[in-house]
Amino acid sequence: MSDSPKHPAITLKNVSFQYAESATELCYHDWQVSQGERIFLHGPSGSGKTTLLNLLCGILTPDKGTVELLSKPFSTLRNTQRDKFRARHIGVVFQQFNLISHLSVAQNIALATHFAGSSPPDSATLVQLIEALQLPPKILHNKAGQLSVGQQQRVAIARALINRPEILLVDEPTSALDADARDAFMKLLISQCERYQTTLIFVSHDISLSDYLDKRVALKDLADKKESRSC
Repeated sequence: MSDSPKHPAITLKNVSFQYAESATELCYHDWQVSQGERIFLHGPSGSGKTTLLNLLCGILTPDKGTVELLSKPFSTLRNTQRDKFRARHIGVVFQQFNLISHLSVAQNIALATHFAGSSPPDSATLVQLIEALQLPPKILHNKAGQLSVGQQQRVAIARALINRPEILLVDEPTSALDADARDAFMKLLISQCERYQTTLIFVSHDISLSDYLDKRVALKDLADKKESRSC
């Protein structure tokens, strides 16, 4: 028997976006990512990678076209609805991690459940997640500002995964790591995505990391830059 078809996790339809101060418009081709797919997205600086991630997580909304997530018209939702959807269904690992330095690791992770309107994670759940990311449970009590870069990175993953999101967006997370730490991070990230069948969009300029993912997509094949309002 053949596998049943996977439903789309991400669908872009006729999407374009232009920053107010820019003379060019980013025009994204129609694109679909199936649930559970892991995509490596690459391109030079200024090619539109971060803009695309911001459109996918709702920080930006398209000037034209629609972004659908999990078959929902995500980009056309009201701001409060979009924020709630993001908190419940999307995990984001930022390049700078965006941890709150004076809060403990446990408090930083619990913030994600707060914004999703869920109950705070219990100790057993936090310990299980932090151990899966190869960190000692005692680190839950440490302030985020006391952690090494590698530890902060894993805590950022824990925060992104605590709500078991269907979609995970990761932006240049390995730029501050040496080769061994980078490879260890990738193995941990992929193992967690496999565990929960999470759809992963992984943005990086490091092409060697694409071997860890299912498919490689170049921004030049996904987006065009055109003169203002010419998409």
